[in-house]
Amino acid sequence: MAGCVTAVDRGPEKFADLAHKYAGTQPAAGTAHVSRWWEQYNSAELDGLIEDAMTGNPGLHQTRKRLEQAAAIARKQLSSLLPDATITGEHDTERGSTHGPSTFALRGAAGYELDIWGKNRAGYRAKTLESEAAVEDVRTGAITLSAAIVESWLQFAALREEEALLRHQIETNAMALDLQFDRYAHGAAGALDVFQQREILARAGALLPDILADQEITRHRIAVLTGQNPSENLYLEIEKLPDALPLPDTGIPIQLLDNRPDIEAAWLRLHAADWDAEAAWAARLPSLQIDAGYSTTGTSAAKLFDLWTANLAAALALPIIDGGERRAEEKRARAEAEENLHSYRETVLTAIAEVEDALTRNHHQQDKIVAVDTQLEASRDALESAQHGYANGNTDYLSVLNGMINVQALERQMVQEKRALALDRIALYRALGMKCWTDEVIVQAQR
Repeated sequence: MAGCVTAVDRGPEKFADLAHKYAGTQPAAGTAHVSRWWEQYNSAELDGLIEDAMTGNPGLHQTRKRLEQAAAIARKQLSSLLPDATITGEHDTERGSTHGPSTFALRGAAGYELDIWGKNRAGYRAKTLESEAAVEDVRTGAITLSAAIVESWLQFAALREEEALLRHQIETNAMALDLQFDRYAHGAAGALDVFQQREILARAGALLPDILADQEITRHRIAVLTGQNPSENLYLEIEKLPDALPLPDTGIPIQLLDNRPDIEAAWLRLHAADWDAEAAWAARLPSLQIDAGYSTTGTSAAKLFDLWTANLAAALALPIIDGGERRAEEKRARAEAEENLHSYRETVLTAIAEVEDALTRNHHQQDKIVAVDTQLEASRDALESAQHGYANGNTDYLSVLNGMINVQALERQMVQEKRALALDRIALYRALGMKCWTDEVIVQAQR
């Protein structure tokens, strides 16, 4: 009577490369290692947005409700380990008269299935693990949501800075156009110079509507993430893109097993599937049911227990012919467990790849910013030289125009490249998990 049968004893899946360092560039000593990493921005506005999102985001609320469902299913499965009992009462009268003879009856029944093969215990264990996996889903949702808020906030800040830069460029171009008009009026410049400068002014002005539209769209996105109505015009005070966060302490890949809640959830669901398979195996074996019955009758409620009977019975049920249903169910459950094993391995490998990719993007994006800055400095020197040459009559205005176009485009690109670096840094923090701060979110979900 193997009543202590358990599911497959799996240790953490062995990956030969989990103990090595990441292939990407490693952060230097003294890099950041914080849990609530966004607080490094020292922005009360950002902190408030994330706090609002943790309490108001509809998607996170959905994940919390799935946790409640999983916990309720686990409690429901627990009932299979306990006896069940029912009591019914009856009162019969003749033709509905309260003065005629009447009969009172009370009946009770109780039943309990001896869990010889551990079927019910395996089922309860599976549902408990599913409930624990749902907890990790809430953590994953919180991490993803916090990163999405920070990313949108940074995008909005970059758009604000780009707008200010573009308005300054428009003002500069307008002043240059006025200067060309004066030169033209005095015969020092041709009409073509005026038309070309006016075209540059119009080109810069044509970029502004797109930036303003992107600002509003980003504002709407933040409002939805925080659970607010996007039509209420959420106010954001950030005006300039802050510096990128310092590189976090990445550790080694094996630490992702503890830091990433999606990996933990996949691991729990793998074990849950193993227990489901054990329950399916046990369902093919004989089951022993013990039933007890009790009944009593009397002509009055006071005499109800004068005449009573009780019985106790045990029944052994053995599935003989079921058309292969139970065998097929066991096979399906085993296959599902193996599927979850491969899903777990894929989750781990994907997590490692996300960290590697983020490290690679951060490294090359920093190099790109240096390259663009060098190009911008060279373009400014070229523009200054062209302006001097034009003022002295050594070059035509086309050289000045080309220099202005290059400098203004590179200034806008620099803002965009810094935004890309800031977002790449957020992607690295998100890829590392750092789930310890999500404990408060779980407490809110379990209230």
